Amino acid sequence: MDQWTPQRQPLSTYGNAFRRRRNFHRIGLGVAAAIIAIGSAFTGASVIRLELFELLRVDTFSIVLGVTSVALGVIAIAGYGMVRAIERFSR
Repeated sequence: MDQWTPQRQPLSTYGNAFRRRRNFHRIGLGVAAAIIAIGSAFTGASVIRLELFELLRVDTFSIVLGVTSVALGVIAIAGYGMVRAIERFSR
């Protein structure tokens, strides 16, 4: 491009839309982190309360713990997606 062709101005990174997007992103991460923290606390409490160490064998326990962790991750990602969807439709 030459100097006489009009250039598009770069988008401001400090505009209202950017701040709203960034704040909803932070809210979504907070929701996902809270879901993982609460889910991990419930998982730990159930392992101790139900005495799963003695009840299940080691290989079965590790499979159950892995499936539970994956389920928590999926629920956390879904919570983050819901917050972002709310942000998108609130424009």
